[in-house]
Amino acid sequence: MHKQVIRSGVPETGGPINIAVRHGDMVYISGLPPFTPEFAAAMQAARREGRPLPAFPDIPFEQQVRIVMDAMQAIMDAAGSSMDHLLKVVVWLKDQSQQEVFDRIYREYFTGPETWPARTRMQAGRTPLGMGLEVDAIGYVPGRPRRAPAKARSSGASRGRAAARPRTRAAGKANAAKAAPRRRRGARP
Repeated sequence: MHKQVIRSGVPETGGPINIAVRHGDMVYISGLPPFTPEFAAAMQAARREGRPLPAFPDIPFEQQVRIVMDAMQAIMDAAGSSMDHLLKVVVWLKDQSQQEVFDRIYREYFTGPETWPARTRMQAGRTPLGMGLEVDAIGYVPGRPRRAPAKARSSGASRGRAAARPRTRAAGKANAAKAAPRRRRGARP
């Protein structure tokens, strides 16, 4: 398996990160800030030109939450999955008193309580650029249901499969002794 960068149209800032990567069926989403495309473009330009980063715009907290959650949904869609397949979410709030506003909007992105991921929500000592929140997540891309492994058969060796394990401890020791490499005479163990 190899790591695949997920491109979803979510604004990038020119920092040394990938917004999201997929490895196998797993999707890892970096901390998503509430950046509009215009603000992300201004950050990229500042980094490219060696200027200080611009000040974070005064965006209402509800709008910041929707920007972040819409970005997360776009990433999961681009990965071939959905919000209902998130396993773990970590939420950093600038002000914990806004938790009810966050939770009200957050719930809208899932089909019901049984699909809510495990979650940690905490107040950040200070958020980057003074933004209201940042959210990261781990999810998966559902695949076809896997069939249960076939039961081991004692006659498996005759079908090209490895022979079944010995059923007794004594038989196991006897087989191990047969398989042990032989030492030359006088060789140290």
